[in-house]
Amino acid sequence: MNTFDISPAAAPNRQRRQALLVLMLGLLVAAAAIYVAVQDSSSAAATPPTALISGAGGFPVTSMLGIDNSDTRPDAGHVAPNFAFYLADGSTATLADYRGRPVVVNFWASWCDPCRREMPDLVRLYEVHKDEGLVVLEVNVSESEEAVAAFVQEFGMTMPVIMDARSEVLDAYKSQSLPTSIFIDRQGMIQVRWLGFLTPDLMEAHVRKIL
Repeated sequence: MNTFDISPAAAPNRQRRQALLVLMLGLLVAAAAIYVAVQDSSSAAATPPTALISGAGGFPVTSMLGIDNSDTRPDAGHVAPNFAFYLADGSTATLADYRGRPVVVNFWASWCDPCRREMPDLVRLYEVHKDEGLVVLEVNVSESEEAVAAFVQEFGMTMPVIMDARSEVLDAYKSQSLPTSIFIDRQGMIQVRWLGFLTPDLMEAHVRKIL
């Protein structure tokens, strides 16, 4: 039969065993903490990237993942094709989330001369009508964050700027030219699909159709 030694001489051995047990438990806790930290880091790395440059509230990266556009067409009189983008805090938004507000989606690039010429007027258009609920989504097509940041700073853009790195959104709108501007009413219907340069008078006339 097994017995336990409870004599005074056994006390130091018990203390050593207790100290060893405490040390082992501490090591196990530390190992568990390291594992959790590694898992969190892996999850963060798997999260779709968002641009960290600030200027117009950050430059979210677009995505067409999980978007069903089977009932949409990129033409006047039809529901505007939807697209998703990641916000600076990691959450997502879609064009459809702005249903109930007039929206202008403008596709541009910094190398595009007509884009550069019309951008100051687009900024003014947004500033004049934003209190009426107007949303202007500036979608950059296939450029680096550095190029986008320089352009945003140059023109003092205050509206949301989105990066369409693989031209997925531009493709959804069946356009191969820049600039392209889509005027969408509060019901999510395209009222005007404009390919090319917009004068201030044309911008204002088209916005009046969706306000």
